[in-house]
Amino acid sequence: MLGIILGLTSAFIWATTSLAIKAQADEINPLSFNAFRMGVGAIFALALLPFFGGVQAIAQVPSSAAILLAVSSIIGIAIGDMLYFWSLNHIGASRALPISGTYPLFTWAIAVPLLGEQITTSAMIGTGLVLVGVYFLSPGNGTTAHTDARVQRLATLAAIAAAVLWAIATTMLKMGVQESPHVIVVNAIRLPVAALGSALVARWYAGAKTWQGYTRKNLPRLLALAMYSTGIGMITWTLTVDYAGAARAALLNTAAPLIGVPLSVFFLRERVTPKVAVGTLLAVWGVWLIL
Repeated sequence: MLGIILGLTSAFIWATTSLAIKAQADEINPLSFNAFRMGVGAIFALALLPFFGGVQAIAQVPSSAAILLAVSSIIGIAIGDMLYFWSLNHIGASRALPISGTYPLFTWAIAVPLLGEQITTSAMIGTGLVLVGVYFLSPGNGTTAHTDARVQRLATLAAIAAAVLWAIATTMLKMGVQESPHVIVVNAIRLPVAALGSALVARWYAGAKTWQGYTRKNLPRLLALAMYSTGIGMITWTLTVDYAGAARAALLNTAAPLIGVPLSVFFLRERVTPKVAVGTLLAVWGVWLIL
């Protein structure tokens, strides 16, 4: 039950974070903010580390687990999140959130044979309904008038690629968490690596201009969003993977489109279509079956 609550909380944080990042995309480069929020999260995790065993606790983590945790952050955050935020900026939250939400399909394919997680009939039916819902929740018009067809196709592929990378990273995270003493220790390893990797990716993509837009006026707001999305969000997500397992954590996170799509309509003025309404109903039904 705790894993379910944590998973739904993580989905809410991810959905609202996506909307906040999309809303400020004209002001702040989403890729640079990904690195920024990981840096803030890393400072937060390292500040808490002395209360959870300090450096000695990190030393207790087997080298194989530490490597899994570090690589998972590069794959899932530095590269996966980069692709997602680029997609979000070009096709809108109402498309990027549901499309990237297909990653439970890939997580099941990886986690079941590697981690021995069980497949139930209701979970499989629920997964199918969620994926069909995700398809209907991907409107093809109304939010992308400023983007040409080629970029839309690339952004759609980027969201799918992000889903695949998140599935791999989630499975690796579960394997690393099993050999680590505490979630704070896990994030004290992952987040500094993620911050460095995200910063390098942002610099590679946009050069020095990627850091433009950070001012004394907006810095408190950006710090608060970084703490919310990463300081709290990453701890919640890691706990979800630990308590619920990689596959079920991924399925619980499919609640993010149910939250994000209606909010994107209300706050970002993205268009609602009948497909969105049908997709929402199917996805809600699927999540209930999974739970």
